[in-house]
Amino acid sequence: MEAINFPNIPASLSELNNWLLWKIIVKNGQPTKVPFQTDGEFAKTNDPETWSTFENVKSSFGSDYAGIGFVFSKNDPFCGIDLDGCRDPETGKVEEWARKIILRLESYSEVSPSLTGIKIFVRGKWDHTVHKAEFKQFTHPTKTPAIEIYDHLRYFAVTGKRLAGVPFEPQDRQEQLDQLKAEFWPDAVGGKSQMDWYSDSAVVERARKYVDKMPSSISGQSGHDHTYSVACRLVIDFQLGQADAMGVLQEYNQRCQPPWSEKELQHKIDSARKANGPRGRLRIAKPDNYHKIPITQYEEPKSEPEQIQAIELTTVIDAAADYLKEIKQNAVQYLSTSIPELDYAIGGGVRLGEMVIWAARPSHGKSALALQSIHSWTEAGIPCLIISEEMSELMLGKRTIQYITPLHEDVWRHESQRVEKAIEEYRDTHAKCFISKPCGTIERAAEVIREGVLNRGVKCVVVDYAQLLQSKDRRDNRNLEVGNTSLTLRKLATELQVVIVALCQLNREVENQPRGERSYSMRHIRDSGQLEQDADIIGFLQWPWKDDPSQQRDRYIISVVKNRNRQIVQPMTYIRFLSDRQMFTEQLPQGFQDNNPRVPSQRNEIPD
Repeated sequence: MEAINFPNIPASLSELNNWLLWKIIVKNGQPTKVPFQTDGEFAKTNDPETWSTFENVKSSFGSDYAGIGFVFSKNDPFCGIDLDGCRDPETGKVEEWARKIILRLESYSEVSPSLTGIKIFVRGKWDHTVHKAEFKQFTHPTKTPAIEIYDHLRYFAVTGKRLAGVPFEPQDRQEQLDQLKAEFWPDAVGGKSQMDWYSDSAVVERARKYVDKMPSSISGQSGHDHTYSVACRLVIDFQLGQADAMGVLQEYNQRCQPPWSEKELQHKIDSARKANGPRGRLRIAKPDNYHKIPITQYEEPKSEPEQIQAIELTTVIDAAADYLKEIKQNAVQYLSTSIPELDYAIGGGVRLGEMVIWAARPSHGKSALALQSIHSWTEAGIPCLIISEEMSELMLGKRTIQYITPLHEDVWRHESQRVEKAIEEYRDTHAKCFISKPCGTIERAAEVIREGVLNRGVKCVVVDYAQLLQSKDRRDNRNLEVGNTSLTLRKLATELQVVIVALCQLNREVENQPRGERSYSMRHIRDSGQLEQDADIIGFLQWPWKDDPSQQRDRYIISVVKNRNRQIVQPMTYIRFLSDRQMFTEQLPQGFQDNNPRVPSQRNEIPD
């Protein structure tokens, strides 16, 4: 429980009966600030009867609660501005973009409970329906930099940790609020919105407004069905992730009579996620077209929720040991791909939250490249996960032995002690890489990825290969099926902040080009254009020898055609493939002049 500096809290706020308590409830790894009354019952931001006086919450605040909060309402003159992901909790340094907003508003400002954000209280009104804007151009180790503004139906956790140099009371700042609206939400004043219509924050905002119009849950009046219907709209039709769906459902829960428990809300979300039906129809629709979309009414299962199938995992090095046994009787920093030239080509490596596609024709080295990156990441202490739909555990184990020892496969039986020593050295110096049993569907793969991230600390995931995963809801249309796989992987990478490497097959169209003149483009990725839209990085592995036997057999080319978050510094990377070692090494082509400066190499480091 963080200490609250009560004397610093503005008198103009403390004299209002707009106060409540809150505690953090964690469900499936997602912490949520849940509001409470002083008597221990749930509080609601739309029900003043559940609010209290400042003195009451001050005297009730203790070990049972994490903090106190101020509720904004249409009956008070106050408005709150939340600047998230803008402060270093260790040094107290505030990022420049946030500092400019604080100086512009020049009103009472305090440090948020997480110590990573700033909350500003002003006098004014916010008449825009969109409340949040994210700053993709800025980064923060733990939070997505963003600004949120509310003047009703929301509470701010209050700490009293006032910033030095700001006024002690909220100031009249309507003009400045209007300026912020014009700058960050220009659509509200007739301009073009800076918010991507398909961004997570924009979709959540549309879902929130949609749910606001749905009937409240009242005991004895089909309240159970109403709440489950809300969960279905959020999970199925808007395709919100776990945290976003729970957040909107908790807001809806504040007008339920009586409110549902956290466990009951989670059960409804879990049940909705298992329901069969077309996904994402409201996510991509304009609000004016909502009435044209048929909405399926799902009946919540009356029996106990289906238990998630036990997840069977092994480690890549255990698979290597099993293979050897059978023949006897691997501040947010860039993560290296393990090939420095390729890291240079894509601006330093890959980053958490990115979806990467390595695409090629069959047997062109996709799996070897991904597995080599895993060896590099686990050596740096980063747990990884392989969703292996094509290659067996033992084959992954075999390739791992090839990578970690120079001994040829032919002598492994007779040199088993040396191989065992290499395996043990690998085990002692690398984090774990888990191998999942074949998942079959993207829905099952998503469950395995979530479990790996939440319970096993996984930071990097390889899907080998993406087009092998089916979808429960799209089996009648191959393009939609692969598109659903792509959208799910994209959302998982962003939501869980992990690197997802999706290996993909290319279609046969590339083989119709004249030998020696073949060029690859994103349209050659098989089955769906959604993959090329969702990926942050796309690279093609080319094996020139397959087209022209006069070429060196071990020479490969990686051509980078997309790098959403950084420039493509070097379109082509030339490498050699040592098949006996399942290893790529750098090789520049003859006559190649490298006049480009190099960026410093960066270690693979992940913050806790």
